[in-house]
Amino acid sequence: MPIFGRIPNPYMPQGTSNLTNSQVPAYAPGELGAPFFEQDTGQVCLRVVLDSGATSATPTGAVAQGQLAFWKNQSQALVTNDQRFCDVGPAGAANRVAGVFQLAVSTAPGTTNSYGQPVQYYCDLVVQKVGGALLCSTTPAAGQLATANTTAGTANAIANAIGTAPPTQTLGTWASATAISGSLFPCDINIGFVD
Repeated sequence: MPIFGRIPNPYMPQGTSNLTNSQVPAYAPGELGAPFFEQDTGQVCLRVVLDSGATSATPTGAVAQGQLAFWKNQSQALVTNDQRFCDVGPAGAANRVAGVFQLAVSTAPGTTNSYGQPVQYYCDLVVQKVGGALLCSTTPAAGQLATANTTAGTANAIANAIGTAPPTQTLGTWASATAISGSLFPCDINIGFVD
């Protein structure tokens, strides 16, 4: 059960949640930090702001499709793809996954808006989806559990052997060993919210 209220009718700046990549302030700022169901894609998303420091200069690199988002500041709906900046530190990041990035969200480091504040972008993370694209460090087998990779400098998932207890927060179940493309594999994503 989510800890946030749901958005009944979300504003879609690019027409669909899998393309949301817009500058803050948001048109409907009350939507930040809240989940919603999008009937067009059949997924539950979480609207968040990407930390402006998630750039190619970090060990994880710029945000890419299928990467994991870690909470940087949950009360401000702020996420990062860099475990080092997770709100509980890198050792606990694998248990603080907020969702899965659907696209390469923009960042504008060092750029300020007309109010003198850093330019940041908001996006919609996948938190529930059948066959969603998730980056995996190995080739998973169908039925294996997906958990966050605890290796430093990563924002991807690993596959856990069937019958083995997951070492960290469960992100879903791998649907197939056939890649969608590259290291993106289909996963039945089901990420619970963590306090």
